Amino acid sequence: MRRAARTAMAATLLLLAAACADDEREPAEAPTTSSAAASEAPSETESAPTEPVEPAQQLEWQPTGHGVDERVVVGESWTALAQRGDVRFESTTGGDDVVLDAVTSGEVDALLLDGETAVVSYSFGGEVASGLGYRVDLSTGEQIKIVVPEPANGGDWALVDNSLYYPGLAEDGRACLATLAVADGNGEDGWCPPGRVGIAELDANEHGVAAMLFDYGSDISCRTLTLLDRAGVPQPVDGPGECIGWDIAATSTGIIFSEVPRPRRQERAVFSTITEGGQPQILAKGTTGSLVSCGGDAFFVSDPTTASEPARLMRWDGTDLSVAYQSASKGNAFLGRPECADGILTISSFGEDGDEQVYARVS
Repeated sequence: MRRAARTAMAATLLLLAAACADDEREPAEAPTTSSAAASEAPSETESAPTEPVEPAQQLEWQPTGHGVDERVVVGESWTALAQRGDVRFESTTGGDDVVLDAVTSGEVDALLLDGETAVVSYSFGGEVASGLGYRVDLSTGEQIKIVVPEPANGGDWALVDNSLYYPGLAEDGRACLATLAVADGNGEDGWCPPGRVGIAELDANEHGVAAMLFDYGSDISCRTLTLLDRAGVPQPVDGPGECIGWDIAATSTGIIFSEVPRPRRQERAVFSTITEGGQPQILAKGTTGSLVSCGGDAFFVSDPTTASEPARLMRWDGTDLSVAYQSASKGNAFLGRPECADGILTISSFGEDGDEQVYARVS
């Protein structure tokens, strides 16, 4: 069993943050949010809600027909499949498959689908600065290298309404937030972070573009959750506590975000939501790096914390929290990071009672 691969930037962030954490002063209680009136996030021994009432209409999960050792993203007309540096797209309407040129020296990071368009990026470990990305016209099979702005090595990519957001390599070697119109390949240099600040956990949907900024030049691990303003500049949001945020996504009613209560357990988070001008509302415990927008809603993974719990995929629709999926296995079970294309969600489930990879239409 293995978890779905994290991006190189996210992995780097985890190592940097872990190295910077103050092990001698681990908080006995979870930090509070930045709002004075906000509720205190629960510690690992406290009980955040994990069993919400399920809605009347459930997602209809179906097997992908592929093993969990293969990365699969199911879309409306195409299914993307990746193993290491090999990528192919299978037509679900009877057309010919599209097979990309193999990249034997790298591994696939971003695997994005939007109708007849795909975007694929590759990372090459930490020794090189430059990455590699392609935009693909699936209707013709044309594979076009993304040149300007040049992709940085690793990092999160996000695609919404023909707009691609990704870490572009600046002349001074920094990874800046680049944008590109996928249809015509028109790219623009975007916001460049000051000093030694990195960009991770990119999420883009119809409600906004979100990112986590992290300071890798400081002795203190510090992360700031942001939304891009109209000029494309990340602006800090109200709600998350200072330095402890991780995931973030815009929603129809505000934002959903996660906080890490304990520096030494950075895989464990507490997810909350906040509306504009409101106070944070705790939703459930979850897994860092698992928040994904899909079909107008937000989803995150909640791995079991006891031997009697299954792994769950939680769904936040802007108003209500529900369980969208849960594993057959309990205790020793976990879910890979969900992936979304064309309003269809794909998830891999691992556990002692069997592994499976399934998909369901959200919208």
